[in-house]
Amino acid sequence: MGKVNRYEFEGEVIEVPVYWDDHLQREVEDYEDYCKQPGHTPSGRPILLTIEDACPHAEMVDDDPASIDCGSCRHYHQFPGSLLGVCDNEKRRKKRRSRGSGLTQANKEETLCEND
Repeated sequence: MGKVNRYEFEGEVIEVPVYWDDHLQREVEDYEDYCKQPGHTPSGRPILLTIEDACPHAEMVDDDPASIDCGSCRHYHQFPGSLLGVCDNEKRRKKRRSRGSGLTQANKEETLCEND
């Protein structure tokens, strides 16, 4: 694996690949490559982009009608310097299975970028 940015949330580590952008002349996070990773932390919390549409369980930090994305929700914790964060709403937490992942090759491919 190449260079990554590492973020920690409640003891869980999330790694996001980075690459050199010639136009910006700096390293940037590779969110496209991020979709190849699991969309949840090891404990089942969704990893989301800040700009994703808020879910039906969202609790906005203000009453502003423009608050329509994950970044405006009180359950969302954004990593500093990144567009990624973790949702800690228990209603969105994916339950872990005791044996095996339960995924077949067919549905494993479908869930690679799925965040719910």
